[in-house]
Formats: sequence, structure tokens, C-alpha cells
Amino acid sequence: MSFVAFGALALAQTFDYLSFLLMTARHGLDAEMNPFVVRVAMELGLTGLTLAKIVFVCFAALAAVVIARRQKRVGMAVLALGIVVGFIGGMSNVATIWGGVWPLP
Repeated sequence: MSFVAFGALALAQTFDYLSFLLMTARHGLDAEMNPFVVRVAMELGLTGLTLAKIVFVCFAALAAVVIARRQKRVGMAVLALGIVVGFIGGMSNVATIWGGVWPLP
């Protein structure tokens, strides 16, 4: 496993988190499309959401390391999934910031 991959995971998730902060400052929590994030933010506040994000990143990294001991490709896939999810979440937030709130069905 590469430190670059762990850094990319942390960077992608940080991008998602910071863009979430900007988006909700501009459009409010109603702009967030992930119901889990909304629930955590409403129940635990920003501190709880921050801790949840940190725990998620640590869990994904640890899971990747543990899984990679037996299945290197699967471990790397766990890291890749965490990176992709963070990047897509961040891009969704940025699109909402620049274009307004997505039309919800």
C-alpha cells in the first residue's frame, strides 16, 4: 500500500468536507443530498459530523490495510472507493455551490 493512496483518500474526503461547509453556508443543510450526512449534522452538529468524517477516513484506511494483507487488490479497491466517493461528493457540492441547489424529485 502506498502513502500516496492514503494521502489521496484524505485529500478527497477533505475536499468533500470543505465543499460541504461552503455549500451549506450558502444554501443551508437542505442542499445536502446524502441523508446520512444530514441526519448526523442535525443530531450531532458540526463537531459530530467532523468526527464522523475523521472516523470514516481512519476506518477506510485501516480496513484497506487489514484486507490487503490477504487480498491486495481488494484492499486497494477499498481505498479507491473511498477516494472516488470523496471526489464525487465534493464535485456534487461544488456544482451546487456554483449552480444553485439541485432540483430534487
